[in-house]
Amino acid sequence: ERFTMPPPPAGKKAGGSDLRKTALSSSLLKQSTDAAAMPTLMRAIGEEEDAMVREDSEGERGDHVSGPAHAHKEHGPRDSAHKQPEPVSWEKYWDQQLKIHLPDRGGTFNVYSTGPEDAPVVMCLHGAGYTGLTWSLVATRLKEKGFRVMAPDLRGHGLTTTDNDKDYCKETLSADVVALWHHMFGPATVSSTPSSTQPPESATTSTTAPLQPSAVPSTAGEGAPAAAAPAKPPPIIRPAVPAQAGRPTVVVGHSMGGGIAVWAAAGNRIPGLAGLVVVDVVEGTAVAALPHMMGVIAARPASFTSPSAAISWSLRGGMCRCKDAAAVSLPSQLHPSGTPEHAEAVPGEGSGPWVWRTQLVDTRPHWEGWYTGLSEAFLQVAGPKMLMLAGTDRLDKPLTIGQMQGKFQLVLLPTAGHAIQEDESRATAEHLEGFLKRFRVGQPPMVIPRAPPGTARVLPVVAGPVLQP
Repeated sequence: ERFTMPPPPAGKKAGGSDLRKTALSSSLLKQSTDAAAMPTLMRAIGEEEDAMVREDSEGERGDHVSGPAHAHKEHGPRDSAHKQPEPVSWEKYWDQQLKIHLPDRGGTFNVYSTGPEDAPVVMCLHGAGYTGLTWSLVATRLKEKGFRVMAPDLRGHGLTTTDNDKDYCKETLSADVVALWHHMFGPATVSSTPSSTQPPESATTSTTAPLQPSAVPSTAGEGAPAAAAPAKPPPIIRPAVPAQAGRPTVVVGHSMGGGIAVWAAAGNRIPGLAGLVVVDVVEGTAVAALPHMMGVIAARPASFTSPSAAISWSLRGGMCRCKDAAAVSLPSQLHPSGTPEHAEAVPGEGSGPWVWRTQLVDTRPHWEGWYTGLSEAFLQVAGPKMLMLAGTDRLDKPLTIGQMQGKFQLVLLPTAGHAIQEDESRATAEHLEGFLKRFRVGQPPMVIPRAPPGTARVLPVVAGPVLQP
């Protein structure tokens, strides 16, 4: 049986409005009451929704996708703008890829790091199925503002390997995060092993510190005048960090990582904690969505012919709305079939299909533990807090009350999807920078000038007419 699409409302183009989508569903349902026709009905709905997404996306600007129709459509040689996107290496956005071995945690954690070594730290935690590279575009913007960003692959994700990669409970993941922070930024300085493609962290030259004149090789002849030493930029004055506190750190988490950030920050387990930022996760809506998550997981392709095909799928389906973010983030979530789940993989190499590194179905027993009690735990964390959401409809009752009481800053980015840090990386970085500066993270405390002792008090002068009795 063939189902006809309802015409668009007057004054509207086909697709692109909630009214159109409502009319579509009601019209199709009225045309069929036969349960046997439901598969055909669902295919018709899916095809029409794909058309709506294509039309809605054509007006996107910047580095966002221009529509899903371009992913598989054949173009001529002159149309190079719609070629299949190519994967991008982490090196474009990060200074280092570190391998942090933590015997007490039973594994070696893969960590991406960028920015000045003595700067305040922004520790970014990814969501379920993602990797630390989901923060790539945000990290490079924060580095430009003088902050240090580090993003680990959490247990069971990316290139991190542990003795139990299937232990996704909140206690284990939060303990991993706390241990990583103490190892890298805690009171005791412990060395780490960089990847083979990067020099040791202590030997890395910071881009903010110019080379000393004695270290600059001379290319002039003996009689030539010596070259003038490059001008030194003004020094960045940072306050002394108490030995018992460690490096000032703002912990940022997206989705599952947002929950883990809250549980890691609870109980003052991170002495240097200077702020907490949670991105697009709320207890009420997360718990309510859990019964539908298996359907979402089942709708994901089990494999791809190449990382480029996976990038195209993510842009076409709305998992990511930014080509640059998808090009660096998506390939890190895949590995060639038949190779270890958490081994290095180079796009273009390896036989067979590319499959997901993290099987989300394995995380199912821990979903409720991630989110149950999250809102109250978030409100009880001491210090500055910020919640970034794609819409106010996601606030539950405790957070709505807390927001009205001014217990945290609420930021809305309605143009983004669930992966806010990928879809709106510039806005995300700007809000994080504003949060860091507003609460003077890593800056000296504000000094209020006071008059020297013995100075006579000066009373204010009354301005305006003075009424005589």
